[in-house]
This record gives sequence, structure tokens and C-alpha cells, in this order.
Amino acid sequence: MKRLINLCFYLFISFSVIGQSNSEVVIGQIKTLKSDILKEERTLWIHVPNGYDGTKEYPVIYLLDGATHFTSVVGLVEQYSEANGNSITPKMIVVGILNTNRTRDLTPSKAEAQPPMFPESMAKESGGGKKFMAFIEKELIPHIEANYSVAPYRMFIGHSFGGLTVMNTFVHQPELFNSYVVIDPSMSYNNKELLSAMETQNFNEAKFRNKSLYLGIANNMPDGMDTIAVKEDNNPMNEPFRAVMKTNNLLKSFSKGNFKYQGKFYLDDNHTSVPLITEYDGLRFIFNSYAFDIAPEDVLAPNSDIVARMQEHYRNASEEYGFNIRPDESTINYIGYMLMEMNKMEMAGEFFKMNVENYPKSANAYDSMGDYYLAVGDKEN
Repeated sequence: MKRLINLCFYLFISFSVIGQSNSEVVIGQIKTLKSDILKEERTLWIHVPNGYDGTKEYPVIYLLDGATHFTSVVGLVEQYSEANGNSITPKMIVVGILNTNRTRDLTPSKAEAQPPMFPESMAKESGGGKKFMAFIEKELIPHIEANYSVAPYRMFIGHSFGGLTVMNTFVHQPELFNSYVVIDPSMSYNNKELLSAMETQNFNEAKFRNKSLYLGIANNMPDGMDTIAVKEDNNPMNEPFRAVMKTNNLLKSFSKGNFKYQGKFYLDDNHTSVPLITEYDGLRFIFNSYAFDIAPEDVLAPNSDIVARMQEHYRNASEEYGFNIRPDESTINYIGYMLMEMNKMEMAGEFFKMNVENYPKSANAYDSMGDYYLAVGDKEN
């Protein structure tokens, strides 16, 4: 991709290093929330963006199996959102939800044992998904939104049984989240109960509009089989893979013109390795309209309309994602000073003014505007 902003890469890196403690690198805090619904305390791992001070609002990722996937999701979000002005995603808060009884919480209904994949011991614990989702909807989300500065945008991510929970939420409670990342879900659970429900679901209902869903499918086929052969195979051990592939086909046919969908089969990844690559691709797919790249010719060309195009892009992105999206303040500030050094004063002024309009409570935005007025001899302003 085109990169003008890479000129300030090392400047931003040095700032981020200085901001860390000399003795540790911290990516989140461990907190607990007492649940009246679940009758227990739940442990949360919470990441807030670098520089979080409560003055800006951030989308929130709710992440199942938090202890397993927290570091990878936080790392991707930090990498994507700290991209020196060409951010692929917004900066986001990540809420990792840890388990006390995974089978209970992440299965939507009581199921019969199906050894060896689903033994009797697991069947006895299954079916607590409705209570668990009531905890997320009525206790966890309100708690996060009351205690953190959040934008009206939520993402839900889950793997395996967690993927089943995320998919079940999309099908039955799509209004709860804006976007969903489903990682190799257990769609064969309880005789493909959810898959059967999806076959009769009306995905043209208004509640599915403007939602986004990304499905990652692992290669769980036996050696020597391909996707065509496994469809014709009757081995019950291959039913989980067939169920996920059928889910993908259904969603592709139902999503057209209503919700944003992409499913991808990862030939070189199994059930254990697929989460990281799915998280990577899922974030890129969901936020594929977020980034705005600036090329050198955008600021070097005479009579460039870069500021107007940038403002239009962020207006459109804000409308698509449902929250106020603005270009990064420090990046716009940097471009303004760079343009002043190039003696492109009129365009520099447009960038500084854009920062003042977007960040009216920022002292630095006004300070930079003052430097510009001083440079052009506008003593009154």
C-alpha cells in the first residue's frame, strides 16, 4: 500500500518505547465481575489502547476463551491500529472473558453424549449457554460501558465451542453485536441443531442489516481426503467438518444484499492453529473500509483535494460502522508541520484546521494552529 506516513515511523516507535515501564510490558489488567445471573465471579482480562485517558471513545471486542486468545487479539489490534496514520483498524478495547466451566457456558442447549467427540462427562455439563449470554448482555456489557469510554460498536470473537456461541448469537441475537468473528465453530453440536435453525432462518430481516461476519474454517479432514471426497463420505468423525462447510455455503447464499460476509477455508491450518490467521483476516475483512492511505502525490500535487477526500472518506466510514471515525490527531499534526517545512502553507493550514475541528478539546491542536498562524504572519488569529 502507498505510504507517506512511514516517514514518522521511528518517531512513533520511540514514543511507544518511552511510554513503557522499565521493568515490564503491560497489555492489560485482570479484573473480576460478580455475576448475579451465573452466581459466581468471572475473571476478565481487559486491554485499553495506548494513551487511553477516557476522553476518546473506542469500539470493544468481547473475546471468548480470553486466557487462550487475549495476547494474539491484543497484538493484532495494536499492530493494526498503531500503523502511523495508515491504521487498518481503529484502536479498540479488548475484553477477554475467562472460563469457569467452558462446556457449560459455551453450549447453547443440553446435548446427549456422542463418544468419543462428546463424552458423557461433557454432556452432563452442557446447556448453560443461555445463562452465559444473559450474563454478557445484561451484566458484562453494561459494566464495560459504564466504566470505560466506549464507542457504540461491539465485536464478538470465539473459537470452537466459543465459535458456536458466537454463531448462535449472530443467528438469534444479531442486534447484540455489530460484527462477529467465528473460528472453526462446533456446528455439529447436538445433531447440528444450530445448522438446522439457520436453514429456516429469515436472514432478510432488518436485524441482520449492516452486520458483519467472518468465518474461518480449519482443515480437519483426514489425510488423503479433499473437500469433494469428504462431502460424499459417511464417516461420523468427519461430520464436524462437513457441518462447518455447509454453514459457509448457507451464509454465502443468505448474506447477499443484507449483511457483510466472508468465509475462508485454511488448507494449511488445523483446529488448533487456525485462530490466529482467522483473527488476522477477520479484522482486515470487517474493517476493509476503515483505512485511508495518503500517497506523496496527494500532498505534492498543485491544487490537491486531499483534505476534502479525507473528510469524505471518514464521513462514509463513520456511517458504515456506526460510530464517529476521525483521522489520527498526531498523524494529521505531523503532516501539517511537514507541509509547512515544504512551504505548502495553504494546505498545511487545512490540515491543522481539520485537527481543531475533529479534536476541539485538544490543547495541542490549537497550539499547532497557532504555530501555523505565526508562520504565515497572521498575528490576529
